[in-house]
Amino acid sequence: MAIEPQSEHQLDRVMINPATIAAPSESLSLMDVWRVVMKQRFVILAVTIISFAAATVYSFRTKSVYESGGRLQINPNVPKVGLQGYGDQERSSADTSAIQTELLILQSDSVLLQTAEKLDIYGRLRAGEHATPGSIAQYKLPVVLSPVERRALIGYIRGGLSVKLVGGTQMVDIRYRNHDPKLATDVVNTLMDTFIHENLRSKFDQTKQTSAWLEKQLEDLKEQAADAQIRLANFQKQHNIVGTDENSNLTIQKLGQTSSDLESAEADRIMRESRMREFASQDTDMAALTGDNPQVAALRTQLADLQTQRDQLALEVGPRHPKMQAMNAQIAKVKVDLDHEVSLAHRQIQDEYQGALRTEQLLRQRLDAQKEEAFRLNEDVGQYAILRHEAELNRDLYDTLQMRLKEASVTAGLSATNISVVDPAQVPIIPIAPRKTMSMLFGLIGGFVGGLVMAFIIESIDDRMQTSEEVESVSTLASLATIPHMEDGPLRRKRPELEDGGSSAQVRQLTALHSPKSLAGEAYRGLRSSLLLSSIDKPPRVIAITSAFPGEGKTTTAVNCALALAQRGERVLLVDADLRRGTLHQVFRINDRSFGLSSVLSHPEERRMAPNPVPELPQFHILPTGMRPPNPAEMLSSQRMEEQLHQWTRDYDRIVLDTAPILAVSDTQALAVMADAVVLVVRAGVTRKRAILRARDLLWRINAKIAGVVVNDVDMRLENFYTYRYGMYGYRYGYGYSYAQPYSTTPEEAEEKEKSK
Repeated sequence: MAIEPQSEHQLDRVMINPATIAAPSESLSLMDVWRVVMKQRFVILAVTIISFAAATVYSFRTKSVYESGGRLQINPNVPKVGLQGYGDQERSSADTSAIQTELLILQSDSVLLQTAEKLDIYGRLRAGEHATPGSIAQYKLPVVLSPVERRALIGYIRGGLSVKLVGGTQMVDIRYRNHDPKLATDVVNTLMDTFIHENLRSKFDQTKQTSAWLEKQLEDLKEQAADAQIRLANFQKQHNIVGTDENSNLTIQKLGQTSSDLESAEADRIMRESRMREFASQDTDMAALTGDNPQVAALRTQLADLQTQRDQLALEVGPRHPKMQAMNAQIAKVKVDLDHEVSLAHRQIQDEYQGALRTEQLLRQRLDAQKEEAFRLNEDVGQYAILRHEAELNRDLYDTLQMRLKEASVTAGLSATNISVVDPAQVPIIPIAPRKTMSMLFGLIGGFVGGLVMAFIIESIDDRMQTSEEVESVSTLASLATIPHMEDGPLRRKRPELEDGGSSAQVRQLTALHSPKSLAGEAYRGLRSSLLLSSIDKPPRVIAITSAFPGEGKTTTAVNCALALAQRGERVLLVDADLRRGTLHQVFRINDRSFGLSSVLSHPEERRMAPNPVPELPQFHILPTGMRPPNPAEMLSSQRMEEQLHQWTRDYDRIVLDTAPILAVSDTQALAVMADAVVLVVRAGVTRKRAILRARDLLWRINAKIAGVVVNDVDMRLENFYTYRYGMYGYRYGYGYSYAQPYSTTPEEAEEKEKSK
């Protein structure tokens, strides 16, 4: 058909409301998760493989670790003898706090340092990883260790040490890990021996400290007794008193009784003072047992029972269970009561000492009064009795404390220890680490989880659109069609005649013609139906196809949309309105570049027939760009272009404009205003969110009639499940028309076509 100049008759253009949709909710569905997994499957696979390989390398390159263990029994309730036996003959049946104290001592720096010194860990550290007995012997332990060396020795033992109290018992498990199984065994056995030795030495030092204080007191008493005896002898000699019996006098008898009471009070005061000092020299838990408060033993028993019940309950319920919280509260209350009783015991001992001291002071005052009365009655005899009783008092007190001191000295080294070795450590045979199977399994699982996390991180920072749902959510524009990704291989196998020089790009761009029953062909027919049904009464006549940037498939969409319209039996004109980089002449192999849109607009008097490159569709015509003009934007926005569009609407049923990218150049803006419908093409995996929004906003600002968006080159595995399965159905059993035959119209479509004319 010839292309004639446009007349001045104006036709009303079809008004199409901007197709907008509501933004979907932001909730993440299982299909969204599956889409992310499929999209980032190579990232997940790579991270999983790397993690699994790292775990495998770690499992086979890491040195084997051996663990040796021993078991101790710590009984804090063994009765003591000697000085520690006073007021402490019965102890509580269980004392978890005391055992915990012993565990801290077992892991103290002093015990660990002695263990390291006995095993010559210093030489092992200096000799390095491949140490031998000969190389270790070359390094002698220095007399004074530097702080760094001291921390290194302690850290070497503490690094592999594990000490744990067996719940509900007095047993303590001691375990040590090392690459050398013999060293692991030696560390455990040496540590237990050192701990027992330190326990004995500590008890002996406590008794020795108390004995030293008593020895000092005995020296003072010895001097006092000697002075009293000398004064008594001198008094007898000066006053010529020989064999005087002061007991026959009542005053002398009272004086004797008072002296006897004072002797007992002073002895009691000294013993209580000794006991108070011993209480102060011990730790809190041991000191609490020396009190006379009968509630201590009962509270200790109750606390042990509650802690045992809590350990059993912890195996059945979690730490946040109400029963566990109630049990913890009850244990805390018992501990508070126990601390209160300990404080009472302390105050009791102090009160007893203060009472004994006051009693001694009162008796001494009474004795002084009796002395004065005796002086008045019989100064010579009374003075003699005083001196004699004082000498006897000092002598008896000295003898009593001397006997106790000897007893303590003998029994100090015989005190029974409360720590015993139940199971000595044995050399392990099988290493406990690395566990190759578990490590590789954890590496595989961890890599998969890490891959998922990495996939979602990449997905969160990647703003490229992938599916029609994403495009609709971002742009709020309706998705007119979803064009799947097209491969070259299957199409060429089905159409051998395409091998005669046709390029892969040309084959894909003519999908609606060469492969109408394919999934892509069905998608382009769906695009045709969406455009025609967007306005039932007045379907769009002039359709502008554009995109945000080049390379997003607008030309392919324009070609296949025009072909689909022509297959419907309509007269279709496909215009290459991209005067800068038009490619329709390459798609349809049109070598004559002298005739095109630029020549039609610049030489309206020239009349030529638009070429028909598809013989199967005689009603299909195209108009290439022609020669590139120097001013494409001015030419497309001119009055001449608008008049030519009106002329084409009288000659053709549909005019499809393949325009330039709207964000790249301004050429498309004028055509978008002139068109009855604008289709925005988005390429999945290429077009970014901000580009879609900018293109949409630009079209809205110029009052263009946006029909919707076409999502091109979509990986259908990323679309929702229903779309994918339906597309597979259409691919295998799709109904349509045979190749090289016009699309048969239904009666309804024929009636719609007549109305549009």
